[in-house]
Amino acid sequence: MSSKISRWQGAGLVATTLLGTGVFILPQLTVASSGNDSATVWLLLTMMIIPIALVMGKLAASFPHAGGPAHYVEKAFGTRLGRSLGLLFICVVPFGAPAAMLLTFAFFTGLTGITGPSLLICELVTLLGLFLINRRGLKLSAVVQLGITLTVVALILALILVPNATVSAPWHPTIPELGPLLKGVGIAFWSFLGLEAITHLVEDFRRPQRDVMPAMVYGCLLVGGIYVATTVLLLLYPSVAEVAIMGIAELKLGKAGAALIGILGVAGGLATVNVYLASLSRLLASFAEQGVLPAALGRKNKHTMPTWAITFILSIIAVMLVLTFVTRLDLEVLITATNGVFVLIYIATMFAAWRLLAKKYRLLVGIGLLLLTGIMWSIGVHMIYAVICFFSIVSGLGACEWYVARDRKIS
Repeated sequence: MSSKISRWQGAGLVATTLLGTGVFILPQLTVASSGNDSATVWLLLTMMIIPIALVMGKLAASFPHAGGPAHYVEKAFGTRLGRSLGLLFICVVPFGAPAAMLLTFAFFTGLTGITGPSLLICELVTLLGLFLINRRGLKLSAVVQLGITLTVVALILALILVPNATVSAPWHPTIPELGPLLKGVGIAFWSFLGLEAITHLVEDFRRPQRDVMPAMVYGCLLVGGIYVATTVLLLLYPSVAEVAIMGIAELKLGKAGAALIGILGVAGGLATVNVYLASLSRLLASFAEQGVLPAALGRKNKHTMPTWAITFILSIIAVMLVLTFVTRLDLEVLITATNGVFVLIYIATMFAAWRLLAKKYRLLVGIGLLLLTGIMWSIGVHMIYAVICFFSIVSGLGACEWYVARDRKIS
């Protein structure tokens, strides 16, 4: 029997890749920023992401490669821009990893009540634990991650279907206002980070040319639908709890339900950070082996793990967590700055698709570019970080190439 997956299994795989415990807390952030317009935010973003997902799916089916967007850009525009895009992924670390940690520890606070300096100490101790796990090459089973995701979805469905709570503030959709709508989209885009991960899954499909694009669309629609449902739930049952969904769970399922969401939030969040750390440390080591980054980052221990790369990433996360605590930097800033980096990565991917794919796909690519420009506009001033990183990387690689070429001429 073939072990290859079908279109619908692929859709489930895409949804599992995108969905995490963010579904417990991102809707709360969009409700805080966009109010009654927050459900519309998720509907709008889901529709906006479809053309982008279709282009990503077509690229993945046509040019399967583990390098993903960096490979497509290199194939379309040359080595320097391809490497620049690969290095841009590393720029996610200073804002993205601390944001993921803070989202995770919001559940920890909901469970334990620990806040302030004590919470910061817990976060830093957790980073030490992640270092010890990763330096030994231990991995979380994909089955465990799938189990967490399915349990998250089951809990959301239970909260929607259990009717034994009074609606304390009936919600009715209103005509959305542009300002709150754009602000919400800038935050909500976090939920679709990882679309490019489909490039690693293409070889698992039975008929990649026929099934990858539909699987991407169905998976995104499933994820978007779950976020819309969760947001409506928050609007129907306002909660003053630190993590609103835990307050609703206690109302509908009792304290055990709230505790289960808290435990899942911490476990799922740390699993996400751990996968992120493992993949990025390998990316750093790969660039070090190519001579793009310092050789020390490529050194591996007896478990073949790039210890210095892991240490480097965790050090940046630790510094940013301390700075975030001291300066009281808003979680929204961390999220939108990270989203800005991925928007640039996806825009570069769309330009590569314009050159690599057949002309009949150019309308779709153009729509994707237009929608990404809209998301970039919604992120606003926080795009500055991504733009500075990208041009600094391109300039730095250009300077390195010039020095190497000059040395060759001299010798």
